[in-house]
Amino acid sequence: MPRPAATAAVPVPASAPRHRARPRRPTEERLRRRLAAVLVGAGALAATLLTSVNPAAPPAPDRDPGHSSSDLAQ
Repeated sequence: MPRPAATAAVPVPASAPRHRARPRRPTEERLRRRLAAVLVGAGALAATLLTSVNPAAPPAPDRDPGHSSSDLAQ
């Protein structure tokens, strides 16, 4: 018994071209969207790389910087 084909053949209309059409040039709207996406991505990357975050708070002015505070004070 023959096995059925994995994909069914789709009928092609007679008016369809038999070759691949040339790729269309991007429209102005699509170019604007691409540019906006690139600028947002570049801005996010620059903000990530240029922003230095120091999570440790500076010591209080009335305490010595070398001594740690107690758990109750925090």
